[in-house]
Amino acid sequence: MYLVTAGDPSNVRPGRFNSVPTGYGNVQTVHEEEWVIRWMGIFLCTLALNAQDVHLQVITTTDVHGAIQPQDSFTLQPANQGWARLATLIRGLRADNPNTVLVDCGDSTQGEPINYVWSQLNSKLPEPSTAIMNSLGYNAMVVGGQELGRGIKMMRALEDQAQFPWLAANVVFAADGHRVFTPYVKVAMAGVQVAILGLAAVPPRPGGADGLVIQDPVAAAKALIPLLRGQEKADMVIVALHGGLGKEPCADLQNQALCLAAQVPGIDLILAGRSRQLVSTEANGVPILQAGSKGQALGVGDFLFRRGPRGSWALQSHSVRILPAGAETAADPGVLELTAPLRAATETYLDTFATTLGTDLDGRWSRMEDTALMHLLHTVARQASRAQITALASPGARIFIPRGATSVRQFYALCPDDERIERITVSGRQLKAYLEHAAAFYNYSHNPELFAKGAGPGDFDTLEGCAYTLDISRPAGMRVVDLKVQGQPVKEDQSFTLGLLSSRMAGAGGYLQAMGWSGQPGFQSAAPFRNFLLEYVLSRPNLALEAEDNWHIVPSLDRERVLAQQP
Repeated sequence: MYLVTAGDPSNVRPGRFNSVPTGYGNVQTVHEEEWVIRWMGIFLCTLALNAQDVHLQVITTTDVHGAIQPQDSFTLQPANQGWARLATLIRGLRADNPNTVLVDCGDSTQGEPINYVWSQLNSKLPEPSTAIMNSLGYNAMVVGGQELGRGIKMMRALEDQAQFPWLAANVVFAADGHRVFTPYVKVAMAGVQVAILGLAAVPPRPGGADGLVIQDPVAAAKALIPLLRGQEKADMVIVALHGGLGKEPCADLQNQALCLAAQVPGIDLILAGRSRQLVSTEANGVPILQAGSKGQALGVGDFLFRRGPRGSWALQSHSVRILPAGAETAADPGVLELTAPLRAATETYLDTFATTLGTDLDGRWSRMEDTALMHLLHTVARQASRAQITALASPGARIFIPRGATSVRQFYALCPDDERIERITVSGRQLKAYLEHAAAFYNYSHNPELFAKGAGPGDFDTLEGCAYTLDISRPAGMRVVDLKVQGQPVKEDQSFTLGLLSSRMAGAGGYLQAMGWSGQPGFQSAAPFRNFLLEYVLSRPNLALEAEDNWHIVPSLDRERVLAQQP
């Protein structure tokens, strides 16, 4: 395991005692009362040293997704986000308290165009997020789903660049059960022994990418935390989790923070991630921090430790908070200088001419009717996956690419994540169940609140390669009517190939569970879906698109209501 020491081991300035004069000559007489006072002083000083206090600070980041500058990479509008502002906050906090542990909870090295340009065009330069974390002196990073999705070769290349350990106690090789990454790291801060246990709460996929298996994170914590407390003699145990809180403890494999707090004793702090929430809370006496996403904030914990007579440290008190990176937070010059060459190359790439559009690509209505935008994405997905039917979610209601000359930047915004396209085989019954799950995105059509509570913007999939109607005047589970493929009604025992993105295959949105599908995909693309999209667009100097109009919602929806309420 890694062993890192930081700070002054004693964290206290040694006391200075005046010795009692001895010998002959000009020696002053020390009265009995003075002896008592001096010995009491020595005794009290000794107690003070033994009862030494240490204020420990823990800072967490998560899901930064490669964002560096405080602006949106696609609209170029200002945004309160990015490593540059986080770095300013981190340096300021550490200046106030050098006894600082700095941990990232994953999904921080991928997601922005700069990460793609680095991996595909400029990989001789340092990976930007890793270089920034190195410069800030991170103690550890938990492996996230996006890191795991890059494959073992790329992960090892990134891990080799990092001057801090990549942690994941529950990621193992399927072939032999050996751990892929370091399970935990110990950090000494002013004499306090801090153990950081890393856990990846991402959906298990049998065999997995490169033969990796994700084991139960709670079971891993139950096995390792007694070891950290006992054999490793940790005074503080931090669980760094690439996973969120969850609505109920232990109900969701991707959100296990509450489950850890409820079921695993011996945890002093849980650092969460993945679900992109801002969280500063406590569960079963365990503080929990989650710092949102895209570098919008830091999670900060303050802990007071006191050393007892036998040298052991006891946690006396704690507090946790979220520190946002606001408009008043200056961008760190060091981060900007460190990433300048790669940022310049990225801007040149994004400004490259793509095609001349003959139609607007409008995302506003893509959750209520077929659109040219979704037809473009489905066309590319069907070609890339060679599937009969494809399932995709709208890239968002804010997407609008006007007709005329376009750039790579505009199409990159349609697929900002490095997701692969995959192909599975489903039955007619499963296909209908998939659509029923999508239809649950809507409440009844007469309900004042049109969209289901808790529905996320990426939770509603549309299908192409089939025709169907969603009747949202009917109860959930009975809304799919007139489902046809090639003009013929779909039968329950028919088989179809379905193309969908890797996030759905990993369990996002609950679609596979809803239709009762399990197994391995028949195909997974080596390149991200975005690459297929850009190849399709860039190969066509002129591109005119029309909606296929293969699906409808009834009764008809008020467009303004959809626009105002959709998540």
